[in-house]
Amino acid sequence: MQVNQPSNIIDRVIALERELAAVRKKVGLSSAVIARGGLTLVDDSHIKMTDSDGVEILYIGPDAEGKQRFVLRREGGATLMYTAGSAQFGRDFWAMTDSTGRVIVSDSAEVGAGLARPYLPIPLYPRFLPHTFSPDPDLGDVGFWSIDAGRLSGETKLWEGRASISHPWMSVVGVWGWAVDRPNPTYRLRLDGTEVGAWNVNVGAVVSRQGRFSVAEFVGRDWVKVELTVSVSGSGTVACQLLGCYCH
Repeated sequence: MQVNQPSNIIDRVIALERELAAVRKKVGLSSAVIARGGLTLVDDSHIKMTDSDGVEILYIGPDAEGKQRFVLRREGGATLMYTAGSAQFGRDFWAMTDSTGRVIVSDSAEVGAGLARPYLPIPLYPRFLPHTFSPDPDLGDVGFWSIDAGRLSGETKLWEGRASISHPWMSVVGVWGWAVDRPNPTYRLRLDGTEVGAWNVNVGAVVSRQGRFSVAEFVGRDWVKVELTVSVSGSGTVACQLLGCYCH
């Protein structure tokens, strides 16, 4: 059977262009350079990159719910960095993970200001001369710091430090309550003089974490004065051993 061939050079060029376009459509774009301008994807298009084994390494585009996401994976497919939406708080957030997938750095989807991870300690230093109360079996063999209520006048500063506030919440851990007799202490946490949290411990000395206290209004501020104070009614000895203060 004889196949009709183009009779002139113009028809031949047109036919060749059609065949070349068909090949390109099947093969796809193998390389491209954009000298000026840019590439715009519309209508929920996406960008995806896979390695030689077909494992997805990069994805930018909508997820199953139609929300725009960014995912970067390590060699082999383990997640390295991603954005996601929090169904609980209704905000998007970004996160970086280690090789096990554990989040090591992320911002706060709950508050929308500051970090969620990692927790950062705030060093606080004593502003009083402590009395070390006798060891308590429940608190270890070294005892804990305390102060006589008679040395307290109104609200008294016990611990102080400076910090850059990078998270929306703050908590403190320590030994609180009374050590001798039954004074009634109230402890307060202040940032630049503003009370952000208070707690009363009208029992014998106990180790507990207090908070979390909102410090979102201070996020982004540097050299913020962080103070732990106490006021007391009654006489006796008050426990005031700080064990930790964290932004989280």
